[in-house]
Amino acid sequence: MTTDLEQKIIRQIEYYFGDYNLSRDKFLKEKVKEDDGWVTFEVLLTFKRLASLSTDAEVIANAVEKSDNKVVEVSEDRKKLRRHPDNPLPELDDDRRKELTSRTAYAKGFPVDEELDSILSFLETHGPVESCYRRTTKDHKFKGSCFILFKDKETCKKFIELKDLKYKDTPLIRKWQADYFADKKKEIEEFKKAKKEKKDVKVKAEEKQLEFPKGTCIHFVGLEEGQTLTREELKEKIKEVCGLDVAYVDFNKGDLQGYLRFPEENNAVEFVKKLTDGELEIDKFKLTFRALKGEEEEEYLKKTSDTIIEMRRKQKHSARNNRKRKGNFGHHGKPKGKSIRKSKFTVLYLLKYFTDTK
Repeated sequence: MTTDLEQKIIRQIEYYFGDYNLSRDKFLKEKVKEDDGWVTFEVLLTFKRLASLSTDAEVIANAVEKSDNKVVEVSEDRKKLRRHPDNPLPELDDDRRKELTSRTAYAKGFPVDEELDSILSFLETHGPVESCYRRTTKDHKFKGSCFILFKDKETCKKFIELKDLKYKDTPLIRKWQADYFADKKKEIEEFKKAKKEKKDVKVKAEEKQLEFPKGTCIHFVGLEEGQTLTREELKEKIKEVCGLDVAYVDFNKGDLQGYLRFPEENNAVEFVKKLTDGELEIDKFKLTFRALKGEEEEEYLKKTSDTIIEMRRKQKHSARNNRKRKGNFGHHGKPKGKSIRKSKFTVLYLLKYFTDTK
């Protein structure tokens, strides 16, 4: 007859040396290679969950000897434990992973402050449990949901299909682990789709804002090689002649021709009408102006719109990069530490092969 403490010790030790944990626990895997599979109590008692149950090697050895599962055996000198030679560790290949997934359930509805032992005691009333992984936040707070690896698929199926199952008056949401990941993947895809649609709407709104009024564009020529005219000189002269403000001058110092864009509809036509033969003298230059019309104006405005949108995108991208750099470095350019960004999907994928802490 085993006591409650002995049952907890057996469960914990058999978890450490069990199929699921031992195939993933790098530290323990290295230890079992050192001495024909034997691991000393000195090493095992560095594991916090076991030490919280008992730090007395003899108490632990006595409990292990009472187990009928033949998972672990005690050494003759009662100072070491190892996985039973008659029960070799299966290889963790793809088939094995699929088999483990086929008997793993997801359950949600546990209190976020609940102890693992209490959850395990409840779960074991529904059949043998090999492992229970409590899902946590980034700061290691329990989310109230678990992945539970049952001894066999049938037990897992019964647990999932039980009607009106509650834990302390709270209904438990249950599903196969594979279904949980499929639902999460769909949820993430829908989130990404909604985010993209929102972004597209924003981009279209920005593009709509760049629908310039018609009759606003002017093309001018008349400069020769070596002659220089500034945009400011051009804008000032036009303001003086017709009282109109120029929204944008598409012209660089040294160019022989350029474009003007006025802010309001038909400003270009009004401006040209005030000129004689479309000509205007600015200092020693005689420039010829004409208003763009029809397809020519549409093409120019589209080119202008595309240029502005691309500039805005580059500015946003540059701003994001600057924020990232500030986040990774403190004063004087010293790194604060690694900045790790994980997408939801990456986290979910890694959880597929979670490391349990029963």
